Amino acid sequence: MVDYKITSAIMGERPEFQLPNRGFLDTLKPDGFMKLIHRFYAEVLESEIAHYFPDDEEELELIKKRNGSYFMMMCGGDDRYISKFGGDFDQVKTHKPFSIPDKARTEWLGCWEIVLREIENEVNHEDIQSYWNWLEVFSKHIVNYENDRQTREDIAKTK
Repeated sequence: MVDYKITSAIMGERPEFQLPNRGFLDTLKPDGFMKLIHRFYAEVLESEIAHYFPDDEEELELIKKRNGSYFMMMCGGDDRYISKFGGDFDQVKTHKPFSIPDKARTEWLGCWEIVLREIENEVNHEDIQSYWNWLEVFSKHIVNYENDRQTREDIAKTK
């Protein structure tokens, strides 16, 4: 059984994390992993954080490819991310232009939980757990806004 526990993030916190088990990617294979990424973004686009993502389909496809490649690399895949997308990915720097409170991170993790539950019969639970644990801690690095403040994105979506 996978424990999809979500702990609170503190703005500016950069906790250490452990990379996911290689078995997660080994079981899914790159094609299956990319299907998972596409399912995840389908959930995101129906969620409360959809406004963080572009409406332009080409731009969104690039995000899926870039993030899918990066996430696979974090799971022990090859370094295609670095060669295809021009270097290491800095989560903090990439997300800095956005107002990301812990509540947005929690919604993002909720989208991951939905798609991970869908593969529980296909992937070893220990490997899913390791991927979840990595996502849960790693995502704390992007929180850059207090929960009780209205974000720029919240203001924009009401206009």
